[in-house]
Amino acid sequence: MPPSEDNLIDLIRASGLEVHAVQGNDPGPSVEVAWRAMAGFSVEPSATVPLKGDLGGVHDLWLQHARRAGVIGDDGLFLITAVVTGSWGVGWVLVRLTDTADVSRLVDDQGRIEFIARSVSGDHICGITAEEYDYWVVSLAL
Repeated sequence: MPPSEDNLIDLIRASGLEVHAVQGNDPGPSVEVAWRAMAGFSVEPSATVPLKGDLGGVHDLWLQHARRAGVIGDDGLFLITAVVTGSWGVGWVLVRLTDTADVSRLVDDQGRIEFIARSVSGDHICGITAEEYDYWVVSLAL
């Protein structure tokens, strides 16, 4: 595996998610399209959590919104990407939710939680992005 793929897989595994396969960007929408949608000017958060302070509830808050949006399949499978150098080129990674998973461990090199989960069908995303003072949980139909 290329180093960027190794780094992404290692980060995902460290969060407690079970990695099944590197899916890539086909079929789409691609990681790039999903990040652009999350960063859209008119995007509003579904929920917020202060950047500083207790992040213990971040996983449960994200999980609630991801399930409501249909991102996580009945079998626990979904696609994910996180902010790691080169991750756009790697594309989506197919994972399964586990009892030990905690998405608050998906931190970038600046120590911020940044990731997008996508339904296997590709029609919904739900992720967390760090904004000025808060983490935003963003849930969108694509």
